[in-house]
Amino acid sequence: MNLYYRKKAYLLGILLFGCLWLATSGSVQAQREQSGHPLDGAQRHWEHLEYLIRLKNDIARASWPDYAREDVTLPTLYYTFNGTFVINPNPHILQLANPTPVPSPDPDWKIYRLPESYTDTLEFQFSNSYSDDPTDLYYRENIMIFSSFELTQRFVPITDLQEWAEMVLHELFHSYQRSIPGFREYYSNLPIPGGPDAFLGGYHKELDWYREAVAQENQLLKDVWQGTMDPREGIRKYLDLREVRRKRILEKYGVDISEIEDYEILIEGHARYFQSLAKRYMRDHPTDTSMLREADRDRIGNIFAGYEPHEDTGLSDIYNDRYYYQLGYNIAMILEKYLPGYAESIYHTVFNYNPYLEALAGDGPTGEKE
Repeated sequence: MNLYYRKKAYLLGILLFGCLWLATSGSVQAQREQSGHPLDGAQRHWEHLEYLIRLKNDIARASWPDYAREDVTLPTLYYTFNGTFVINPNPHILQLANPTPVPSPDPDWKIYRLPESYTDTLEFQFSNSYSDDPTDLYYRENIMIFSSFELTQRFVPITDLQEWAEMVLHELFHSYQRSIPGFREYYSNLPIPGGPDAFLGGYHKELDWYREAVAQENQLLKDVWQGTMDPREGIRKYLDLREVRRKRILEKYGVDISEIEDYEILIEGHARYFQSLAKRYMRDHPTDTSMLREADRDRIGNIFAGYEPHEDTGLSDIYNDRYYYQLGYNIAMILEKYLPGYAESIYHTVFNYNPYLEALAGDGPTGEKE
């Protein structure tokens, strides 16, 4: 065969191979779309989830390494327009719902599609839920619940994936907190009559003196971490004011709110604190978007450019009756600044902020559970 015919045969071979590849690729793509593969078609929620988890782990490795030990620390319900899914279900969920396994974008995530009866695109789903009712999916184990980016947009005016990520990261931190065995045993045996909104928020809503006292306490904490008050002096004043308020409730109503308030201050305030860590991380670092398609990469802007914690009054200032969120956040900012080593023992041997605050006030060592 002369050179001309060899070249012609070679080119024809390339052309035939290209046609075969396109046909095969199209066939595989069609099969994957028919099978509902989570990375194809309209199911972009899996790419968004992968972005979220990678971001969570990057932030945690930089600021709270223990939080990066697992991608998903508790069973997780993921609500989307394409159905409701459960990631890493426990035996109770598998037995109760009999979900269908689906392909996963990550080998560490076991993903199942829940039956249609669990589909919900009409309510905003963001919580960590627990129940003593065996007919609930979250029976005797906290379950992380959240909505996909697209479904969240139906209820919240967000346009940036990082806005959605910040919201979910708050709830994901709750999953981390509640996955630690010793702390889990502690809070599981801590009764909160009517829930924190009624038990603590009720006093804040109904009693003027209570609101005024809490506002003073919160301002002291802000002054300490923002550097306008000596930490020892400020924390002592905070602890004294808090003691007076709690004793007044005990004397007037016969109710000791101390332990429950300490728990809510810790768990909610710390989740808010992780939101601050997330905003600062996204301000200072580019995020991994390799799993996203180009259109979704365009949904990520530099929304946290110039972020300054002391200007973030949404995290630090009390604006409703859930005052314990802000108290806990401001305490966490104090500990970040003056006692960063606390992260090694919190949730593992210490179940509230008190030992650390007392240490900074000069009243005792840290490390013992109260």
